[in-house]
Amino acid sequence: MPYCTVCKIETDFEYDIALSNAEYLHYSCVLMLQMRKREIETALQWQKSQFVLSLFAPTEVDQQDVISEAEIEDLRVKLGKLESILSGVYDHLPCWPPDWEARREEIIRQNGSVCSHCEVEADVYLLHDIPVFEGGTNELDNLTLICAACYRGMYREVDIFGTSTLKASQSEFSEPFAEIQSAIENGQKIQFDYKKPSDRRWTTRVVIPERLFNIPNTRESGETLCVEGFCELRQDTRVFALGRMQELVVIED
Repeated sequence: MPYCTVCKIETDFEYDIALSNAEYLHYSCVLMLQMRKREIETALQWQKSQFVLSLFAPTEVDQQDVISEAEIEDLRVKLGKLESILSGVYDHLPCWPPDWEARREEIIRQNGSVCSHCEVEADVYLLHDIPVFEGGTNELDNLTLICAACYRGMYREVDIFGTSTLKASQSEFSEPFAEIQSAIENGQKIQFDYKKPSDRRWTTRVVIPERLFNIPNTRESGETLCVEGFCELRQDTRVFALGRMQELVVIED
C-alpha cells in the first residue's frame, strides 16, 4: 500500500489523491494543512489590526490579546513552512491547484504580461506547457502565459476565457477537449485507455461521445471535466473523466 507524503500513514487507492510524482496524499491531510494555514494568517491579521488600533486608540486594545514580536516571528516562520509544503503538494496535484491565480501572478511578475507565443503584451491566461493528462505538473516551469487570440488559433475557437485564468478543467485538458468536441460534432467515435482509481490495469474503450460537461468535486473544490457516451465495451452509456484517460484518438470513418 502507498503511504501519504504528509503523515506517512497508508492511503486508500480509491479515496485518496495520487500525485503526479508517484506519491500519495490523504484528502484529510490537505485540509488539515489548509486549515492550519488559515488559522495562522487570521492570527497574524488580528495582531496587525491590534497594532494599528494601538496607534490611534491605545485604551481600546486589550494587552492580553497582544503577543510579542518573537511570537509573531514564530508564526511567520510556521506560515512559511506550511506554504512551502502546500506549494509542493499543489505542484503535483492531478487537477487545477487552489493557488492557480497566484502562480499566474508570479509568472507575470517574472516575465511581464506577455504572451509566450506572439510575444505581445496583452491580457494573458495561464496554460500548461505539457498537459497534466500527458504527465505535466503544475510547477512554474511547466506553466506559460497565452493570449486569447493565440489560444484559439492553436486549438479551437472555444470561449473559455471568462476570467483571468482558463476554466480549470478545460485548461488542463484543452487538446482532448477539442478532439472530443470535434468527434461529437462530426458523429465520430473516440478510443482511449481508461483506468478508475479502483482499477488495477488500464482498459481500452471505444465510445460514441454525446456531450462534455463538468461534475462538481465532492472532496475538494473545483470541477471534473467528463465526457458522456455509449461505451462499446460495457454496451451502455457511461461517464468518463478526462483526467483518467490516456492515448486518446478520434476514429476516422
